[in-house]
Amino acid sequence: ELMVTVAVLGVLAAIAAPSFNPLIERWQVRQVSEELQSTLYFARSEALKRGGGITVLRNNSTDGCTISDADTSAWNCGWVVFVDKNNNGARDSGDEVLQQIPPPSRVKVKLTSIDSSTGQDNGSLSKPVQIDRWGQLTSNSTSFFAFRLTPSGSSNAEASASTLCVSGSGRIKRLYSSTVVCT
Repeated sequence: ELMVTVAVLGVLAAIAAPSFNPLIERWQVRQVSEELQSTLYFARSEALKRGGGITVLRNNSTDGCTISDADTSAWNCGWVVFVDKNNNGARDSGDEVLQQIPPPSRVKVKLTSIDSSTGQDNGSLSKPVQIDRWGQLTSNSTSFFAFRLTPSGSSNAEASASTLCVSGSGRIKRLYSSTVVCT
């Protein structure tokens, strides 16, 4: 009787396991989304406190994480918040690192500009996010952009995907799709 019970439980577990994948992917995307959102809030508060000069920069390919150098809008290898003394958007040897975020686990992050009148994607952004002394966020001289987050190698990316719409004033709106229009 015990063997029959174990066999039935094994069959039920094998049937139920694939249905948990979308749930796990949503949790992973949500975790990265919340981490990125808290990083932007942290960077903004530091810019207000320090009188500007704060930059959030994507990490390049690092140990255990590789991204195409041609895709400068990919933030898959994590990001760093630092005091950008000369406001050049690059991390120099004298710049103080305030926060270092490791690569997100099995989540792709892409930075895109948003057309402020339509809310549609306007192209990829290659520059870091810079915050001035008033807490205004910009990237590539645009103040309306989005981070698109999707599960890596997922067949149901849309169900698990998320978007962080960021306005220059610092308002961040989370949407539960990677193709939705930021308004």
